[in-house]
Amino acid sequence: MAAVADVAVATPQGQGTAPAVRDDLSMLAYWITLGAAAGGLGGAVVGGIGGRFAMFLLRLTSDDSIRGLESDDGFIMGRFDLSATLSLVLVTTVMGALVGLIMVFGRPFFPRRGMPFAWAGAGALLGGSLFISADGVDFTLLEPLWFAIALFMLLPGLGALAIALLIDQYHRFWWRNRPATVVASIASIPALIFFPIGIATALVAAAWLLALRMEASRAFATWRPARVAALLVFAALVGMGTLALQGDVRAIL
Repeated sequence: MAAVADVAVATPQGQGTAPAVRDDLSMLAYWITLGAAAGGLGGAVVGGIGGRFAMFLLRLTSDDSIRGLESDDGFIMGRFDLSATLSLVLVTTVMGALVGLIMVFGRPFFPRRGMPFAWAGAGALLGGSLFISADGVDFTLLEPLWFAIALFMLLPGLGALAIALLIDQYHRFWWRNRPATVVASIASIPALIFFPIGIATALVAAAWLLALRMEASRAFATWRPARVAALLVFAALVGMGTLALQGDVRAIL
């Protein structure tokens, strides 16, 4: 199992008879739990705690007239609300776990070297395009506007970087050190019990399992055309996010 996990979710086992279904299921469970746990922790710390700190900084740099206003995310500016903060941490935990799952399912297709920083860049651009909007309160009243934009690009970028690095770190002990695995797995629970993510993960895992059971497709992730196609899709998504982000930033500034 360790040898299998050292390669990736869908890496072939070499020539000869394919491993038993149980081995493939074990490998998929290994990476699904690892990705969700690493993503959940990264999302909670960077997105949740870091997000609240970013809001605090923007409150300090903005005019006092914003206090008491409701932000685009439903927070009352200038007020610390424990319930709202916990809700934010929960949401970012689920979002981070989803990112972690995407990373581990895409792991077989991408090069190892430099990918954490590639994910960080993608996170900053794609995350920025999702969180930054020319409409609403956050990027109209917060000051300075360039600082608000920078923060909401920095947070998803740092989150993606943290998740990618955590995946590599967790891979060193996952399932081999049971106490550490159990503790780290707590961060995966919100995402895996969240119905849409749980169903989507199950469907993707079923597709992987089907591919792993067919000799012709077992080596798919090692085929150069497949790896090139994956990189092109990655670049296209980042490019679309960059264009959308550019439009919003121009409208804001």
